[in-house]
Amino acid sequence: MNLNCMGETPNQLALRGVLSEIARIPLWINSLASGYAIPDDVQLAINLCLEEVVSNVIRHGYCGEANRSVLIRFSNPRERYFVFTVEDEAPHFDPLIAPELPEISPRESIRIGGQGIRFLRRFTDALEYEPTPIGNRLSMGFSAGTSESPENA
Repeated sequence: MNLNCMGETPNQLALRGVLSEIARIPLWINSLASGYAIPDDVQLAINLCLEEVVSNVIRHGYCGEANRSVLIRFSNPRERYFVFTVEDEAPHFDPLIAPELPEISPRESIRIGGQGIRFLRRFTDALEYEPTPIGNRLSMGFSAGTSESPENA
């Protein structure tokens, strides 16, 4: 299956397998945020997680094969809860069982990379992984909390 043929709709973003395509993610999230009242802090978490996942698919899963695609779907199954599902054509990789690298200590020199699994686990409210016949499907749920204050709940 070629994910490119699926096109783009307001609730779906089809990306080519090149890193420059990642720049389209924040613009798409901004348009969703205005239509679905996604708070700024949740937008930031969504953007961070999507950019991390798509970057890793392109860098590690596709290994420079630019003719591959990544499809991101958006759904809003209930009020103030947002789900982003990433589908790719890369070898199977389940981030739910992958180990996290140790946290960076203040005395350690800064290292680039290796923190993506930690970001996903820290900034999402739900993660679901499913291998597909041609790749992977990762769903990430983000909650904007409730509109009620705790004393009224």
